[in-house]
Amino acid sequence: MVAVQIVNGLMEGMMLFLIASGLTLIFGITRIVNFAHGSLYMLGAFLTHELVARIAPGTLGGFAVAVLLAALAVAVFGTLFELLVLRRIYAADEVMQLIITVALVLVVRDLVQMVWGRNDVVVPMPAALAGALRVGGSYFPVFQLAIFGAGVAVLALMVAVIRYTRAGILLRAATDDRGMVALLGINQARIFTGVFAVGSFLAGLAGGLAAPFGNINYLLDTTVIVTAFIVVVIGGLGNLYGALAAALAVGVLKGLGVLYYPRLSMVLIFLIMAGVLIVRSLGRQTVGK
Repeated sequence: MVAVQIVNGLMEGMMLFLIASGLTLIFGITRIVNFAHGSLYMLGAFLTHELVARIAPGTLGGFAVAVLLAALAVAVFGTLFELLVLRRIYAADEVMQLIITVALVLVVRDLVQMVWGRNDVVVPMPAALAGALRVGGSYFPVFQLAIFGAGVAVLALMVAVIRYTRAGILLRAATDDRGMVALLGINQARIFTGVFAVGSFLAGLAGGLAAPFGNINYLLDTTVIVTAFIVVVIGGLGNLYGALAAALAVGVLKGLGVLYYPRLSMVLIFLIMAGVLIVRSLGRQTVGK
């Protein structure tokens, strides 16, 4: 049972990483805390629900195509939002940026209610991913294992792009010193747009992949964004590898917490976040002295 819960936790942790990675990439480059990131995740889940029903319900190929198309649609939506709205407020204060992203949350939530209603919807699990894999005396859900593997593949692709491509070099440079990137004559606006598109794609992808795991409703954005921000805070804003470690740790802790202390699982995660913030603040005070 413990091993099964750890596998479930790793799957949830990988989903959290896909969400948090886009969130932390966007902040690392644009310095905007995107509160609407959970809405992009929710859109990915609802679009996957819609596309699976139209392509090939219950088949692995239909599910994969639906998830990719949904993630691309979310990326287009996020890109348009960045081009038409966010690009105008990069120089504004943080309060204005907060208001704009929260406004997008409300807009997307109303849009979802208009199209899909207020009732829960479900995405059928592909038949190929149903059932469990027996290892020793334990049974591990095939779906969770497959989703974790998909997350690892996305992670490997992200690392390869960031470390070995020109786009990745520009991303790292913009994260470390945006002023120097501007002095070199590189178009920062294009970098911001590209990063927001990638972050939106990752959020939509995570929403699509996780769609068969539970019910989908118009409040999914709030549920997801709270945990995603906890992961980003623990891992460090703008730190991709920190987000990975924090997401897996939070996922496993939630999985084990549900098994042993169901009522305290989320409380424990908040306590860990508080501890990380206290340690960091003490470190800054020590450096300041």
